[in-house]
Amino acid sequence: MYKFVIMQGDVKRGEAVLEAKEISIGRDPKSDIVLHDASVSRQHARLVRVLKNYYLEDLESTNGTQHNNRPITKHLLKHEDEIRIGTFRLQFLIAEEAAARSTSLAAQAHAVTSGLAEEASPAPQKAPTVQLPKTARLRFFRGPNAGRTDVIGRGLYTIGKPGGAVAAITRRPQGFFLLHIGGENSTKINNRVINSVAGVKLNEADVVEVGESLAEITFPRQPES
Repeated sequence: MYKFVIMQGDVKRGEAVLEAKEISIGRDPKSDIVLHDASVSRQHARLVRVLKNYYLEDLESTNGTQHNNRPITKHLLKHEDEIRIGTFRLQFLIAEEAAARSTSLAAQAHAVTSGLAEEASPAPQKAPTVQLPKTARLRFFRGPNAGRTDVIGRGLYTIGKPGGAVAAITRRPQGFFLLHIGGENSTKINNRVINSVAGVKLNEADVVEVGESLAEITFPRQPES
């Protein structure tokens, strides 16, 4: 069973069991899931079920749709994902996943009470160090470089050509950033326009669009030292 737990602030507004192959979400009273707030568009988003998975798709809403605090246009949902639509938070839950997790926790508790766990308290573990990517891969699907994959390391990597849309990817201590340099056609990340010359941080599997060029950025896993 699939469901949404619907919150607005700290108040639980209800739950919605998800069964249909297509489920509309919005302020419109005709929506399958109605969210009464001016921050929600009349036709804001929809869920589409493909086999055993639900995909969430934003319907070009005014305020956008966020998946785990990231704006999205379309995204596969997983157990305990959090969706933000206007002032609402919708937590996606899969009953089978929750039951499996509960069984696992119960088994661990039984192991402790049965003396199967080590008696000695484990040494405190250091918090994991976040390792920022040192290189990025840009795979082009459209444009002059279609079919090509470029590796980006240090320095400034430019996309586009003079006289048209131009953007750049630069590596900083905080990660890789996309900067809009110029041109009539706006630079986009995941179909959303960016005009910031200061740059917008790129995340795994972001889709970058600059003029005719369309590419996906990924970050190869770094070998452990």
